[in-house]
Amino acid sequence: MKKSRLSTSISILLLGLSLSISSPSSADLNSAKHAITKGNGELAMMEMSRLAGEGNSEAQYELGKLYAEGRLTDPDPSRAMLALTLAVENGYHHAEQLRKEQQKKINLIQLAALQEQLGILFQDGGAVAIDPARATDWLGKRTLNPVPFTNEERGEMARKIGKIFEEKIFSFTAAHTWYTLAEAFGTERAAKDRKRMELFLQDQSISQSRNDAISKYKSYLKSRKKMVDGKL
Repeated sequence: MKKSRLSTSISILLLGLSLSISSPSSADLNSAKHAITKGNGELAMMEMSRLAGEGNSEAQYELGKLYAEGRLTDPDPSRAMLALTLAVENGYHHAEQLRKEQQKKINLIQLAALQEQLGILFQDGGAVAIDPARATDWLGKRTLNPVPFTNEERGEMARKIGKIFEEKIFSFTAAHTWYTLAEAFGTERAAKDRKRMELFLQDQSISQSRNDAISKYKSYLKSRKKMVDGKL
């Protein structure tokens, strides 16, 4: 798949989440909180970003709050949304309300970038544990997000999801669904993938998969129409 232009912008957004690979500790977190209290913005942001990148959910929440409230840094809903979503994904559910508030402040393009990067993070690990199922969920949201994305890129993203279902999760029905979608978006080589899955599926499962693919495609078309009509 051609590299999405959104990947460039999101790499900047994630810069602070990959500063170190050392193990987080409560002492480090307390030190970062102390820096916030003292108004030491540079130290606080560096430490919170480091801990957030290592998967510390409380640090992710605190970092998200800093970006959301514009404390020690300029307000940045996109960065806040990313950090807070990571906190929620890591079980820090106290971050959910603030995450929802920040989502209202970002546009569909920014949301698409976040969805794509979250999918990548769940494949690579670090800020979150590797989880193929969560990766497919976020990449699926990105694929069906109606923001500008060529059919080739959208189809390849759908095919990538199918590959994860086939090779990591071993759900051939779900893989068939996403290969079918990839084919619908114009990715011709996805047809071979779809047919390969049909060798392992019963007719009922194939029918179910096709219906699911049709439902997802209709949902995408509906969202795209709303976007064109200015309703999203």
